[in-house]
Amino acid sequence: MKTNENKPTLSRRDFVTTAAAVGLGGMSATVLTGVGALRAEAAQAGDRLLPAARDAGAMDKLVITVSPSGEAPNLPSQPDMRVPKLHADAVLEGFNAGASIVHIRGTRVTEDPKIPQGRRGPTLDNWREVTSLVRSRCDIVVNFGSSAMEPSIRKPLLALKPDAGSFLVGHHYGGMAVPVEDQRRSALDHLEAGVLPEVEIFHTGDMANLNALIKTGVIRPPYCVTLFFDYTHYYAVPATLQQLQNQLALLPPNTHWTVCVKGPMHLKMAAYAIALGGHVRTGLENEVELAPGRPAKSQSECVERIVRIAQDLGRPVATPQEAREMLGLPRKPEKPNL
Repeated sequence: MKTNENKPTLSRRDFVTTAAAVGLGGMSATVLTGVGALRAEAAQAGDRLLPAARDAGAMDKLVITVSPSGEAPNLPSQPDMRVPKLHADAVLEGFNAGASIVHIRGTRVTEDPKIPQGRRGPTLDNWREVTSLVRSRCDIVVNFGSSAMEPSIRKPLLALKPDAGSFLVGHHYGGMAVPVEDQRRSALDHLEAGVLPEVEIFHTGDMANLNALIKTGVIRPPYCVTLFFDYTHYYAVPATLQQLQNQLALLPPNTHWTVCVKGPMHLKMAAYAIALGGHVRTGLENEVELAPGRPAKSQSECVERIVRIAQDLGRPVATPQEAREMLGLPRKPEKPNL
């Protein structure tokens, strides 16, 4: 039986102390006990529990993703946030605070609500300029968002050579369904472009679709997955340790997983992810509360708080180069023989 005897462990006492130190004192004793119990069970269960966390390296350095351009009360109104210089400034702020990946969203040709979300194409010049500005100022890993675009509309973005691209395997957080054939087409587009698919998971049905695609060979390991909790009223999967455990139990081996949560539970779920070997996406779009009723006011405040939690839990923070190594970047373009 394979265990993590050489990996650092986190006692319940240490976790309680840390929770108080980082402003997570609202965690109940039951929930805190759950973290310790889950870690202990993972160590004893070997292949049966949390294979993704174990096989990816249960205590790899923490990879922090900053997402600077979504919609939230403390962000400039859209599309102002996506003016290239403003966008790049926000990225640099997150990078300097400790982020190693950025989730970029450029502008679209139209935001006309009469046009289906998946058919609102990208303004390629805007995406290109943002990407160029970011890469001229730091070596952060560039991940393109706006995953709701249909494959034929999104494909030109992949030609801009991001390191990674958000990828849907069932539904978008706005309620839009993604047909199975579109999932497959998007996977092939990423493979052929040499772009890592960052798979967005909103519920367990998405997880089933991910595993189905992996079986066909159109997604290559190491896999990259973002787990969303309480992110939208369409798929408001509760932000709890139990729900996280449920999702982790379904992940395939060799998966790099990240947690993304909006609102008051953001820091608590981030602490769980850090303690269990996962990674964290943060930023003002997550409506981070540094304390009850006290929202973060900058990208750096969001990232710095995650760094602080990681330090208190004894988890080093990864550099962009270390994140690339974990994710198998850069990816080489492939012509699948399927």
